Amino acid sequence: MPAGLLHVMIERLRTDDPERDALRRAVRAAIVVPLAAAVSFVVAGGSQAPLFTIVGALWLMVLIDFPGNRQGRALAHCGVGFNGAVLITVGTLVAPLPWLAVALMFVLGVAVTLAGVLSETIAAGQRVTLLAYVLPVCTPIGPIGERLLGWTIALVVCMPATLFFLPPRHHRELRRHAPQVCGALADRLEGVGSASQVSRAMKALRVNFFDADFRPVGLTAGSQALVRVIDDLEWVTDRVDENTGAALMDTKRPAVKVLRCSARVLDVVCVAERAAASVELVVALAQLRSAARRRHHEDIVAVLNDCSDESALAVGRELLLRRTLTTAIGLTGRVIAAAAGADARPGWARALGLRLPPSGAADRLLPEAVAVRAITTGFLSTRSVAARNAVRTGVGLALAVAATHLFPVQHGFWVVLGAIVVMGSSALTTGTKVVRAVAGTAIGVTLGATLIAVAGVEPAVLWTLLPIAIFAAAYVPRVASFAAGQAAFTMTVLIILNLIAPMGWQLGLVRIEDITAGAAVAVVVSVLLWPRGATGSVSAAIDAAFDLGSRYLRAAAFRVTRGASEETDVHVTALSHDALVADRTADDAVRQYLSESGSDADPRDPVVRAAGRAVRLRSAVDTIADIKTPPPLSAFPRARAVLEAHADSFLARPAGVTDQTRGPIGDEFVLALRAAFTGDEAAVNAAQPLVAVAAILSELELICPSPITAAEVRCEVPVRRARRRWCVVQLWS
Repeated sequence: MPAGLLHVMIERLRTDDPERDALRRAVRAAIVVPLAAAVSFVVAGGSQAPLFTIVGALWLMVLIDFPGNRQGRALAHCGVGFNGAVLITVGTLVAPLPWLAVALMFVLGVAVTLAGVLSETIAAGQRVTLLAYVLPVCTPIGPIGERLLGWTIALVVCMPATLFFLPPRHHRELRRHAPQVCGALADRLEGVGSASQVSRAMKALRVNFFDADFRPVGLTAGSQALVRVIDDLEWVTDRVDENTGAALMDTKRPAVKVLRCSARVLDVVCVAERAAASVELVVALAQLRSAARRRHHEDIVAVLNDCSDESALAVGRELLLRRTLTTAIGLTGRVIAAAAGADARPGWARALGLRLPPSGAADRLLPEAVAVRAITTGFLSTRSVAARNAVRTGVGLALAVAATHLFPVQHGFWVVLGAIVVMGSSALTTGTKVVRAVAGTAIGVTLGATLIAVAGVEPAVLWTLLPIAIFAAAYVPRVASFAAGQAAFTMTVLIILNLIAPMGWQLGLVRIEDITAGAAVAVVVSVLLWPRGATGSVSAAIDAAFDLGSRYLRAAAFRVTRGASEETDVHVTALSHDALVADRTADDAVRQYLSESGSDADPRDPVVRAAGRAVRLRSAVDTIADIKTPPPLSAFPRARAVLEAHADSFLARPAGVTDQTRGPIGDEFVLALRAAFTGDEAAVNAAQPLVAVAAILSELELICPSPITAAEVRCEVPVRRARRRWCVVQLWS
């Protein structure tokens, strides 16, 4: 091989697998799957057990990569093992009843796919859960005991290997990148860090968050809350520069301490060390609140008492900036402290959703059962992309199972597997994957047939080839292409089936027929059900999120300016919930859109930028909703009117109707405050919550300086769609 080509290949592998995670998993699978197969042949050769062992081991070692620590992964594997045993039993029992098998396939397809939105752990086990039902329902009827024995052998061999043999190193990515951002921001505030360090750390965190089709969070209240830190850190990142440390004045030291303590809480693994770090964080938050309260009080006094409007305006601008930064940094610490407190609960309390630490709107903690109900009903009520994909998957798998019962298909399981592999979230992505799946399968059959024709089907030869084929099936899709992965997987299938029942290379032709049949089902379903996928929904989802966030902003601001009551509190709480649901729906649509377009989470992308503005809007309004005591209604009427006018302006932005004559809120608000100052301490205290609202509005006007970019989104989506027709995009199945 020429040295230049070898260098290119090595660089490609370094780029596509920089942390060698794909290599680690492939090596582990190549060792463990043949071991499980050998045990099964020794224990239960001549039965269906080896088939279920080999296929089950392949699923467990290649398709599943659960997140979390070792204890969490062990629990997740136990859950998959239990679900697999139940579904293998059910699938075997309903296989003689086609109508029931098809109906259950639809129900399972919808339920399991939609459940992926609840947590990344459930999403990681989706495909194996579905296949555990598909395999027994689409293969010749056999004894349940043999099938369960094969599945049990796969679990006994593979579970310890996944936990202890070449364990993953990347399952704390959010908790690893978030403290790096906190540390980089603290260094920047102290003047020892650079803008590039902050930018790199934030980019790594953002990419890790958007790199999956589902939000990388767990079901626990702490994990659900921790996701909010990403928005808060990005908020701070956008505002910190070389002058920020000096601008914070006497709040700089406690702000830096909050960031340092937050990083330590996220970074430590030991429970005792995390508890001690959490205590330090709580103390640091109290110090920041105290310092910020003193600083803001002095600034307000200076604004109100200054003889010169020009000087007062300069102090007012610094006041709003300081208020925004200390609020965002404090909110970051509050969320991390709340998440740590929720994670520190006993296991029974986490399971029952009890003993949550107190929290507000900005750092809210939802009990686990409430979160499951809220997320599920939210995705269904908004007809999200995830809900549509769940229905599409259920229909597609049900039709594929029906086809295996209606037509004389020799290996029905591979038909349904073909539908699962190629079914995308739009007709375009499905069609693209069909071509590559069939082409890859044909290449795999050709290579496999040639190999079998040359080497034969002797057991010794097949056992020698099995580890190599499994390594290729696990490694190639992650470092090469979807078609190459299909070719490697097809070779593995030929070797496994010949190992169980030698039939030669002719099995490859059956494999092509099965993949083609399953692909045809997937294409029909994708064309009939929401063929445009996320591209037809992303702009509407972002518009809805911004609209609800704007109404939430108006209600929260008016609660401060016009006084709180039980009715207004209930209204603000309801809008907070609706805005959160809309943000999750938009997040889901953006993830699916990025997956369909093959794009990275570039913050300059109009779609990502518009979605980020909607999320930032809701997150910022949460801090207004957290204001406990509004000022007396008689205080600062002009300032109240200014706040209400600017809050109202956000409702007009989605429609593009904005008051072009109204400038930023800062100067107008400061002058309105000064006009109504009575000179007493009570007036200074009454101005505090109004200043808090003004600081948030000032920040929002910076991130949303013009009407929301729905028009940009709508223009960008067709461009991306046209571009995809001419570009080769790697869409992993």
